[in-house]
Amino acid sequence: MANGESKVVEFMAANGGVITRSEALALGMSPATLARRIQVGHLVRIGKGLYAQPGVLDSEKATLLAATHALDAVASHQSAARLHGLDVVSPLIAVTVPTRKSNKFDSVVVHQSTDLAEEEVTRIDGIPSTDPPRTIVDLASVIKRKRLAAVLDHAVRVDLTSYVEVSSRLESLARKGKPGVTLLRSVLKPRLGGFVVSDSTLETRLYALIDRSSLPRPTPQYRPAWLKPVNGRVDLAYPEHALLIEGDSRRWHGTPEAFQADRHRDNLAQLAGWRVLRFTWEDITQRPSYVVNTIRKALSVPASYQI
Repeated sequence: MANGESKVVEFMAANGGVITRSEALALGMSPATLARRIQVGHLVRIGKGLYAQPGVLDSEKATLLAATHALDAVASHQSAARLHGLDVVSPLIAVTVPTRKSNKFDSVVVHQSTDLAEEEVTRIDGIPSTDPPRTIVDLASVIKRKRLAAVLDHAVRVDLTSYVEVSSRLESLARKGKPGVTLLRSVLKPRLGGFVVSDSTLETRLYALIDRSSLPRPTPQYRPAWLKPVNGRVDLAYPEHALLIEGDSRRWHGTPEAFQADRHRDNLAQLAGWRVLRFTWEDITQRPSYVVNTIRKALSVPASYQI
């Protein structure tokens, strides 16, 4: 076997069993040899200027390895869900490309996305794939509500992601007309106890509500001395009243780590003689008078001691 041919064989073995014409020629295989390999069946044409070894596309993972290499793509949608262990029922094999230089690969659905960030891509068994939050956002555009809800709940149950993380990712990608945004928002809403965009948005709305009322203005991003050991800060505070106000976007549905951190911080506040009030997005947007009256009542009760 000529040196160029051996290099092609090694290259294909390392790249899902596929190769492009330009790659084969760059490795030293002549056009005549390439044509002969195709003619005798050692290579199979699977796209324009794209070739595979016979039988290489017999499994989904093999197909994904080949397609992601050939198209400079990542596994996405139904395929990414299966790689993450999520059941989407649909047998479709799907990848996403950043641009449509080529949108054809045998037996694969090719999506285009110009907003797929590098940090949203992970690797599973050597296959580049969208991470769990991005996968769920993408699935919202191609599967029905009942199945989407089941996949989302499964992903949260096995700690692949959280409702808050998916919500935050959705809002970072949402734009007018983007398929699946309205559907996924409606699925997330009851699971979040009211739609929550992000911690920062919640804090801003909470501060604005207090500012519009007759209440004194709290101190934002306050760092009490008793939180120094964990380098912590709180959303809003009335230090002279030893009172903390938190916009609670995590609650029970957040990650286990976030839930544990919140409980630890609440305990530190209690030990330091501070009181903590937590308000959800639903409280702030739908029950503003409850929020204002609760804070007013807390301010009227003297703190036992302050640190």
